[in-house]
Amino acid sequence: MIKRTVTYVVLQYLLCLCIFLCIQKPLFLLFNWNHGASACTFHDLAAIYYHGFALDAATAGYLTVFPWLLLLAHLIFPAFNPRRFIIVYDACIATLLVVVTLADACLYEFWEFKLDATVFFYLNDPKNAFASVSGWYILIRSIAIVLLAVVVYFVLTLPANRIKFQPAPCDKRVSSLLIMLLLGGCLFGTIRGVRIWPNTPGRAFYSKTAFHNHAALNPLFNIAYTSMQTEKFDKQFQFFTQEKCEQIYAPLFPRQGKTKHILRTTRPNILVIVLEGFGACFIEELGGLKEVGPNISRISKESVNFTQCYCSSFRTDRGIVAALSGYLGQPTTSIMRYSHKIQSLPGLPKTLKKYGYKTEVLYASDMTFFNMSDYFISAGHDKLINQNDFPRSLRTAKWGVPDHEAFNWLYQDIQQKQEHKEEPWYTTFLTLSSHTPFDVPYHKLDDEKLNAFAYTDSCLNDFVERIKKTPAWDNLLLVCTADHGFNHREITSPDFPHIPMLLSGGAITEPCRINALMSQTDLSATLLGQLDIPHEEFIFSRDVLADTYTYPFAFNTFNNGFNFRDSTGCTVYDNVANEALTGPDERREETGKAILQTLYKDLSKR
Repeated sequence: MIKRTVTYVVLQYLLCLCIFLCIQKPLFLLFNWNHGASACTFHDLAAIYYHGFALDAATAGYLTVFPWLLLLAHLIFPAFNPRRFIIVYDACIATLLVVVTLADACLYEFWEFKLDATVFFYLNDPKNAFASVSGWYILIRSIAIVLLAVVVYFVLTLPANRIKFQPAPCDKRVSSLLIMLLLGGCLFGTIRGVRIWPNTPGRAFYSKTAFHNHAALNPLFNIAYTSMQTEKFDKQFQFFTQEKCEQIYAPLFPRQGKTKHILRTTRPNILVIVLEGFGACFIEELGGLKEVGPNISRISKESVNFTQCYCSSFRTDRGIVAALSGYLGQPTTSIMRYSHKIQSLPGLPKTLKKYGYKTEVLYASDMTFFNMSDYFISAGHDKLINQNDFPRSLRTAKWGVPDHEAFNWLYQDIQQKQEHKEEPWYTTFLTLSSHTPFDVPYHKLDDEKLNAFAYTDSCLNDFVERIKKTPAWDNLLLVCTADHGFNHREITSPDFPHIPMLLSGGAITEPCRINALMSQTDLSATLLGQLDIPHEEFIFSRDVLADTYTYPFAFNTFNNGFNFRDSTGCTVYDNVANEALTGPDERREETGKAILQTLYKDLSKR
């Protein structure tokens, strides 16, 4: 009996390991071959397998623990039949492995980071989570999941169907128990590894190329590990003692100073347009492509153009909070998902309401996605306009109402405010068409992604040209920025965070270029400084036009990493690998770490 039991446990472990080595990794590389794997040499592939093996082995060990416990129970209680429980368990594991494998391989193209606990945020709202993909995309992958799960199920259950579990003779019960305990110790060894400290995702990180690290990392292990880490904010990123952290951090975010005014009035009507994913790589004036954003390039020449603005994070939920609350994006979570925490955040519209502003937000999609409506209300928007406020006939895009219709609504709304003398007012407008699946009623460029951004650029231009011809323009401050960059380049690229930041409208005194480094989070303090409104509660936001802005820098986070840039250069630091991917520099690394440690200390208290 014990020989069969040991054989089964070993086979179960080896089969799980083979699934990772022969199915999960090849599928990930195959799905993302054009993204990054085409640059992989045979040496790179060998290194990916070598450095990822420890976590593959550990995960296979975890998956084998339950069958081992069932067989241990069978040894102690001979009447207990473990077969049916093992069969059910194998069915569950087969489904889990296949879903995680295919989801990881498919989503990497869009997310550019390894599947982790973030996926649970989006599964709370599956309708919107999959709004950016077609029905055929979902159908084909669903069929693939079913077929592959059936194959994996039959492979995993093969040992259980072939091996007959029989009670051990009484005289061999003790020796069999000792062998099983020894086998359990071996499983623990594969889980723990030969090192004295526990396995973490960083065990698989070895390369300066992020894609190679992600290919090596086991997705199931990463999901389990990050799920356990998500809520322990005060325990994360403890790089320094509190005294040293405060010493490094203290001079970075000045909150007071005398500002240089660039507006004609301190009470303009304010329109903040946040362009979905519109990175500087699409704007010629900022060093990007010529044919995608020609209108933004032209408008920037008529504006106060902050040419060196960098976004705070890599996703909309972090970018919106960064722009409106001046709160830094988090690399391992999103504060937007915590209703009790966003209540404590400051908000640009919330502050402006105290000075007589009427506030609203326009997002012509489903605002319930990712707790967005909760945040907009907490940030101080009195009126929320979403896709349900438009006729159903206009909701022709996957995400909701196309940008040209939303811009048209915005134009009419401003005209009504002007007619009824509703001043001062503040509006946030988040566009949506320059987002996957890039389904836009516009056909200028052959590349569907570039075409979608060109469409949004044309919509913005049409709106600006129309509003210029109305009296509303005279007292209008139009702020144009983006929520994050676009993965036209990798999110770990030093260029990815570069985004536009323009102040336009009749309220500005004259166009000019401001080339100082700044972060997206600086919008709130800079804008409030122009209005002579205090902004001390925006603790991560700086007035870049104030005389206290003596150390220009930009700080951006990506999935468990950060990007710190100042006049000396740029450092991209991976927290999992615990090293700089590009631009290693001790001072810049320490500064970025101090900011991150301070951010998570603040996050834990909110």
